Amino acid sequence: MPGGPISAYLINYSEQARKNRLTPLVGREKELERLLHILLRGTKNNPVIYGPSGIGKTALIEGVIQFMASENAPEYLQKKDVVGLDIARIMQDTTSETAYAEAVKKAMQAVVDSAGQMVLYLKDLSLLVHTDTAPENKEPAKYMKLALTNNLINCIVETQTTEFVSYMEKDTGVMACVQTMMLEEPDITESVAIATAHKDKFESHYGVLIPNETVKVACQLAHRYVKQRAFPEKALDLLDDSAALLMMDIAKGELDPKETTLKPEFCYRTIAAWTGIPVEKVDAEDKKRLANAEYYLKQRVIGQDNAVIVVANALRRARSGLQDPNRPIGSFLFIGTTGVGKTELAKSLADFMFNDETALLRLDMSEYMERTSVTRMIGPPPGTPGFEQGGLLTESVRLKPFQVILFDEIEKAHLDILNLMLQLLDEGRLTDSKGITVDFRNTIIILTSNVGANLPSYQRVEMLTQYFRPEFLNRLDDVVSFHQLTEEHLRLIVDIHLNKLLKRAKAVGYNVVVDDKAKDWFVDEVFTSKFGVRALKRLIQNQVENPLSFLIMQDRIRPGQDVYLNVDNTGRKLQVYSKTVQKNEQITPVDVPESVNNDLLSKQSDEPVGQNNDGDTSA
Repeated sequence: MPGGPISAYLINYSEQARKNRLTPLVGREKELERLLHILLRGTKNNPVIYGPSGIGKTALIEGVIQFMASENAPEYLQKKDVVGLDIARIMQDTTSETAYAEAVKKAMQAVVDSAGQMVLYLKDLSLLVHTDTAPENKEPAKYMKLALTNNLINCIVETQTTEFVSYMEKDTGVMACVQTMMLEEPDITESVAIATAHKDKFESHYGVLIPNETVKVACQLAHRYVKQRAFPEKALDLLDDSAALLMMDIAKGELDPKETTLKPEFCYRTIAAWTGIPVEKVDAEDKKRLANAEYYLKQRVIGQDNAVIVVANALRRARSGLQDPNRPIGSFLFIGTTGVGKTELAKSLADFMFNDETALLRLDMSEYMERTSVTRMIGPPPGTPGFEQGGLLTESVRLKPFQVILFDEIEKAHLDILNLMLQLLDEGRLTDSKGITVDFRNTIIILTSNVGANLPSYQRVEMLTQYFRPEFLNRLDDVVSFHQLTEEHLRLIVDIHLNKLLKRAKAVGYNVVVDDKAKDWFVDEVFTSKFGVRALKRLIQNQVENPLSFLIMQDRIRPGQDVYLNVDNTGRKLQVYSKTVQKNEQITPVDVPESVNNDLLSKQSDEPVGQNNDGDTSA
């Protein structure tokens, strides 16, 4: 009976509703009507509300409780009190698992003794069906199930989809007594209305003003960048976190204490902290940067203008909202021989989109040639070793949703891997072995292949269809061809890599001087190498870094001295040496033995140090 005494271990939610202590329900009219319909039934009048975390299951049930406590509800429902178990108090008052189980059962018995005047609200599914996660509730669950199947108790159950599928759906006895109701995530329009209705509690808590425009921006940002969580919770969390950020700025003296209006910029900063994407890439500047994406990418990717343009166009389509929102940001198949810039473009994309070159997950498909390798991607099945750790691909994206995923040499992957990728490319999601759906809509998918790299474009397509099914190729945004680099392109690349070395050397106090003939030597070596630009890093390491590091370790050169890099008189060898140069003094390089190490140990500090390579780029 409404307002009457109840067990000390029961919480009277209806009484709280009558005192206006529950949060008013915004929207959800259809769901509210459906829930009331179930409660009014003569049989199976025990609703089970399930869905993902954060979509408003508790808010819906509290809305129903408020309606039942109002004069607008049918008299049959007005007579009922909705109560819940005070588990925290029970645990505080009991010292053993047996005493805990007895206290829970007594509280449930109080509901049974009310003869239909109480409806039990269960927020923990383990109190109704046995689960592995809460073995202490095994006995109370048995009692609750017995009372439910004998029509002695009326209940409302709230649970997540994974728990419902894993435990409750398999219990046919319980399922015969309940009526299920799946709650969908509200869309962004509904979420704006919900967040606007709830902003007053943040305004009261923080003493700030939250304009409706800020609420709208928060919902838009949450919708765009927080795909792994659900509305309305993610929007409310964003507002809460942003208001806390405003308070921190005031406390640190960075803002006037009178500035108590929560502006959209705090939401941008919070999103940046959540996702790792810099603030300048989240706000309006994002449009300007994407409009000039080619310029940024060409700073690192030399000579592949067509590939850069294709990728930049796809990025703009995704950000403008014209591309299917249920697919990854972009998905590309890069075709080209080794050392032409495929991996470098992938790294550049990670740096450009997420300001982090390490936001790149690289998977070598030569390691995924067996059927069993699928389990490495999405995790081994339950009961097998490594199940708790999940899959390499799915766990990486679940924990870091914003990244570039590089599938290297995709033609070597097992057919089951390619079938798995059909879902990833088409729907932007994968379900791992734990049953968790991982969102790939904030990733960029890049596949590389050497298939048909040396063929003309009209023959390349036919060659690709021999390795990949048409439905796989059709799900890609584009197939991007990388051509061989010219000597002019290689010269620019050599400058980039040598400048990186010069900066590192300067940082530790050494000024390395490289003449044009030395640069030309690197260009010739790379141009004739079958490894492409990949040979350049090894050449710089062997021809410059190794000799220079030996000189430093032997104290043959000291910080502040100039170090010279040029070509000997034969034009076949590079020389690295240090010498204090007097005005107008001509430096005459000294020839060196074949063994660099022996040479370094025997020469004087003012003589050049070289390395005999004779054009061997495969070392």
